[in-house]
Amino acid sequence: MKTKLQRWTHFNMAMIGGFLGGFAILNHHDLFGSAQTSNLITIAMDAVGHPDKDLFIRVIGLLIYGGAIALTVILPKHTKLPMKYLSICIDALAVFMIGLFPEDLNDFIALYPLFFAMAIQWCSFSGADGYTCSSIFSTNNFRQFVSSMTDYCCSKNKESLKKGKFFGKVLFFFHIGVAASYLSCSHFGITGAWICFLPILSAGSLVWAESNRISLKHTMGHLYVSYRRMGMISELQ
Repeated sequence: MKTKLQRWTHFNMAMIGGFLGGFAILNHHDLFGSAQTSNLITIAMDAVGHPDKDLFIRVIGLLIYGGAIALTVILPKHTKLPMKYLSICIDALAVFMIGLFPEDLNDFIALYPLFFAMAIQWCSFSGADGYTCSSIFSTNNFRQFVSSMTDYCCSKNKESLKKGKFFGKVLFFFHIGVAASYLSCSHFGITGAWICFLPILSAGSLVWAESNRISLKHTMGHLYVSYRRMGMISELQ
């Protein structure tokens, strides 16, 4: 039960990652708010003379992303905060904020909440089924899917098939989120971001079920026993 819950939680978080990645690209001139690769490349070019009026804004974005990653190391060492719950709450706050921002706000500044939230999510939901797997971008997941399925085709290794299926499902749910982002933003504009509250709520429910699985299992067992007893009593009557 624990493994299944962790797996479905990760699929759910991948859907959130896909939704927010799609939102950023759709509404902020193809900027991807879940990673820093292009930002680091641009900062490096700026350092050697590339003209960029947004250099300072980019550096702040990099610091926000890096600071969020640092927090996922510091908080577990010095507090008892449940990082998965915290990540989901931060996702919800970020979604609320980006739906309120004016459309003419600087694209990079508008992504600051996503930089922070996605970095926290990346580190808090690091994988499932024994695999390290990002829930906020897909290049490595695509590589793992292709290499695993290719290995299975060549060697019939069942472990490779299992791994390929897992990464394939993560990719599927990620891009379901992307598609949902496009549809919601097409109909509702910037406020379409708030549709993401739906997978955020389901993620919170899954994390709760994961952390309370033992008591939940006992409760379901008691309900089943009570149901059987009631059935037996009605038969006797």
